[in-house]
Amino acid sequence: AQSSGLGSGAQLSLLGAGLANAQTITVNTGLDPIDIDPATATFADLPGPDGVVSMSEAMIVSNNTPGRQTIAFAVPPAEWQWQGLYPGRAVIWTSYSFYWTAYDPVIIDGTTQTAFTGNTNAAGAEVMLFGGQLYFLADDCVVRGMDGQQLGFDNSSRNLIEQNSNVGVNLYRGAGSVVRNNDGGFVKLDQSNHNVVIGNTFDRVRVLGWTAGGFPATGNRVGGPSPADRNVIRGSGTWSTQGTPGGYAVQIFDTDSTLLENNSIGTLADGMTPANPATTLGVGIEDQNSNTIVRDNRIAGILAYSRPFSGSPQPFGTGIAVSGACDGVEIVGNTIGLNANGDAVLGSVTGIDVGSFFSPDLQHVRIGGAAPGQGNAIAGHLFRGILVGREVQSTRISANSIYGNQGLGVDLVTTLSAYGITPNDLLDPDTGGNALQNFPQLGASTTNTVQVHATGSLQSEPSAAYTLEFFASPGCGPSGLGEGRQFVGSAPVTTNGAGTASFDVTFSASVPLGWTLTSTATRVSTGATSEFSACRALTPGPTADAEGGPAIATLQFAPASPNPFHGLTTLRYTLPSRALVTLSIHDVSGRLIRELAPGMQAAGAHELEWDGRDGDGRAAPTGVYLARLRAGAATITRNVTVMR
Repeated sequence: AQSSGLGSGAQLSLLGAGLANAQTITVNTGLDPIDIDPATATFADLPGPDGVVSMSEAMIVSNNTPGRQTIAFAVPPAEWQWQGLYPGRAVIWTSYSFYWTAYDPVIIDGTTQTAFTGNTNAAGAEVMLFGGQLYFLADDCVVRGMDGQQLGFDNSSRNLIEQNSNVGVNLYRGAGSVVRNNDGGFVKLDQSNHNVVIGNTFDRVRVLGWTAGGFPATGNRVGGPSPADRNVIRGSGTWSTQGTPGGYAVQIFDTDSTLLENNSIGTLADGMTPANPATTLGVGIEDQNSNTIVRDNRIAGILAYSRPFSGSPQPFGTGIAVSGACDGVEIVGNTIGLNANGDAVLGSVTGIDVGSFFSPDLQHVRIGGAAPGQGNAIAGHLFRGILVGREVQSTRISANSIYGNQGLGVDLVTTLSAYGITPNDLLDPDTGGNALQNFPQLGASTTNTVQVHATGSLQSEPSAAYTLEFFASPGCGPSGLGEGRQFVGSAPVTTNGAGTASFDVTFSASVPLGWTLTSTATRVSTGATSEFSACRALTPGPTADAEGGPAIATLQFAPASPNPFHGLTTLRYTLPSRALVTLSIHDVSGRLIRELAPGMQAAGAHELEWDGRDGDGRAAPTGVYLARLRAGAATITRNVTVMR
């Protein structure tokens, strides 16, 4: 049996504030006779002439008696029904559950049966309602310690607490409910707002609205930041008569401000074992959703195989799929394809699919991010890590760890629905997923195990701003256009009138010798990210300054302050040893604007000011500039913005 946990106490006091808990009504029969007047009977009329209290009578009296009654259970084992199917449970059977509807606040407490007869059902709770469902049309109801029934929750009802039960839950057009610490089949938050689902084990969860009818599901949270908030959502599914698998774990449909956080999706509670071999979708974000956050979840084991009458079984499975007219989807901090030990052995066919179904209005999807903890780990998938459909134009892919996938790390689909490597084209005029954004061309790249130095160029649309991101991996992968296991750093560039921007950047990053480097480009104005560039082997970088002195391995270059600036900005840096130093200002095309500090300098802290003027004393126009610090063989670049 499950403990009563958080049933009474602060939570109930909060949600039931202002409600007086009245009498306790004890059900003491496994049958469901009614020998009281359903229209008028109150607590004073119990028991009826038969001397027992049935479940229907308890609900009738609760509805007719002022205050919030508690329905308790003390059903003798001799009264338990259906023991052949449900052994160890006080099964209460009815053939007509009309009266199992709450029109007045009520607490239904199945843990009282456990206290009466002991823990007779080690797998769950001791009270089971058979032959009907509970419905709640009143606010501030509580259910705990029940087994096997599906709960209904309708219309304007609010603040239901359902916990420590073995049930499925259906919340319909309600709000403010808490579903906690249950183990059941299906949770539906249908056209319901501001509900919380935490600490449960379920097969599937649905958050569903009806935007066209004016009932989006708003402000619902599934999971939360603490370990106790995590739900285990195992996944559901079966095979069609043609042998095709199908089923999902989480569906988000027509919602606003949904948060799916810190859940285990697709496996058993151990995080190591796929839960349902027919589940083909971990998280589906469908139709019209806005402000959806999928954060810090472990999504794994979403892989099913067909069972054809002839031929070979085919794989099906997607970790996260986004489709329809969604606007503002954030997918951050998740592991997709990794087991609880961090091994990339539970991948799907595709890690994340953005808009491969018809989705011309899908926009503002962000996968990962540069802030700590925002990057996803997307690994171990049979085909690609991330797929961007041909109509989707604004999927920002940033600072993720993408590796171990048998296809491309990022695959942008063409307008002709072609998959695989999309070659760069002059001035980048083509269309398709993320406008088939061109990727950078890497030049010579080095590492000395504590820094990475990269050179190269981006050829794309003229006079446009981009963010380049750099990644290191143990190897290149079979395609030659690699993935990116370790995020190294990012740098801004702006193409010139010919559509070209050169870069020469150094990042502090611990990367082993023998690894390879790749890069992506993201158009700043749209957020469209490219596929990964071709790999470049990281050759051993210099470990000594130009005079053969000690290594410049820990060169430090602080961000400019203030930045942006109008008059003066200060550039501060620290040399670990004496070195030949050059601090120069360049425009985003790489053209030299001004040199600030040529010459040898001693070890230690240094600072210089730039007044925003070029070498001829002319004021540099408003824009982004690159402050490039070179000390011996090490180079670090910072962006500086001039405001006029």
